[in-house]
Amino acid sequence: MKLRAVAIAMLAALVAFAGAASAAKKKDGEERQGSGLSQVVAEKLLRANELLADEQYDDALKIVDQLAKRRRLKPPETAQIHRFRGYIYVNKNMTGPAAAELQKALDAKGLDPQSQQLTTYSLAQLYTQLGQYDRALALIDSWFASAEDPKPDAYYLKAMILVQQDRFQDALEPARTAIERSPKPRESWLQLLAAIYIQVKDYPNVAATLERLVELAPGNKKYWVQLAAVQHFLERDARALATLELADTAELLKDDKEYRQLARLLFLRELPFQCAQAVEQGLAGGAVKADAESYRLMANCYIAARETEKALEPLAKAGELSQDGEMYLLLAQVHLQRERYPDALDALQKALAKAKPEQRGPVRLLMGVAWIGEKRFDAAERSFRVASGDARVRKAAESYLAYLEEQRARDAQPPAPLAETASGG
Repeated sequence: MKLRAVAIAMLAALVAFAGAASAAKKKDGEERQGSGLSQVVAEKLLRANELLADEQYDDALKIVDQLAKRRRLKPPETAQIHRFRGYIYVNKNMTGPAAAELQKALDAKGLDPQSQQLTTYSLAQLYTQLGQYDRALALIDSWFASAEDPKPDAYYLKAMILVQQDRFQDALEPARTAIERSPKPRESWLQLLAAIYIQVKDYPNVAATLERLVELAPGNKKYWVQLAAVQHFLERDARALATLELADTAELLKDDKEYRQLARLLFLRELPFQCAQAVEQGLAGGAVKADAESYRLMANCYIAARETEKALEPLAKAGELSQDGEMYLLLAQVHLQRERYPDALDALQKALAKAKPEQRGPVRLLMGVAWIGEKRFDAAERSFRVASGDARVRKAAESYLAYLEEQRARDAQPPAPLAETASGG
């Protein structure tokens, strides 16, 4: 419970005390009709409240403790003394003792209806803080049963209690009601509603609630990123991309994960060049971590954009940082497409050094192809024979071996004789 909320509750309670003191008859012990408090008790509680307002909690507590020692206290006086002590404990951040005192105030059955309602609500808040959610829920339900015009805060409190009990479906109605009844819903209320929608797997309403949070707190990048993620999950990739681009324009995106999310959405929206540029700019600015995955993403985007030359450097970086030979293998393929056989062989040697067992066959196969390009048929044959031991590339390796045999047979044939020149007579 916030201190401000406690102070409001205390002032509401003390209106009755002050009225009782001013209207009481001068003779000690005589009571204002209907108040239930003697003049002495009302005046001392009023003095304690003044000390409380000045944050002199211990002095206020001394007055209340002295009152509690009086003989022949009536139920209304006993209830108000426990209630007042409970609010002092609240302001001293003594949540457990505060709850115990407010419970005693209710158990005394001497509070007027207004004080009963205020105390019930406050105690429900305290039990929530203490994690005693069953007791908190029973109290807030009791409060609702007597409330004439429940405020939005009360619905939020009930929703929060139900969430703590993992009763998300039950929490949905009070959470929505709290927001519907408030002209300007608080940010924490919308956060709670979004969390409930996530738990009940109502993702369209998760997105709708996050959109309201973006409007309410446009400077909070968390809402933009979460909204884009939910929109992507709902296959609303155009909206997801627009959301992240707006956040990027507002210079909210700073983290590695956010830039990668933006890049992947650009790729999905068939904007591979922009994808590569986003990663490259993030790497240059230090926002994106320089790891194998980031360079892989940039290279793949450049390849998809048919900017193969721009893909070579990130492919080499990805190969260097990767734990296996996959990226070097892809780099070699790019070089082979351009008939750059020495560069391809260099990449393949690096790939072989890092290759996992299942990658070695494909690497050996491409090495054979590169050796053919270099007219090194013996080296090519050795590579293809090693590759043929891998069932996944055996058929291709055997085809290349057959090609080599044909090539050698063709090279072994003697050159055709020149046709004889017809002699003259």
